[in-house]
Amino acid sequence: MKYDYGQAVGYKTVSESGVVSIKIASVVSITPVETADQEETFGFPIGTVMYRVEFGDGSDILVPEQELDGI
Repeated sequence: MKYDYGQAVGYKTVSESGVVSIKIASVVSITPVETADQEETFGFPIGTVMYRVEFGDGSDILVPEQELDGI
């Protein structure tokens, strides 16, 4: 699924004890992996879309599209 700037998304986390939780975040940047250098930097293959999402507490994380869920 493709997401857009400002869109609310869910980011799934799993604790060490196996508890699954969904954290709500907003998309703040979108970066497609298009070159071998990017592939090496991000650790994901060419064609992957990376999203930087920001959480309510101001923290953020860069994740591949497949780790997000639409809300």
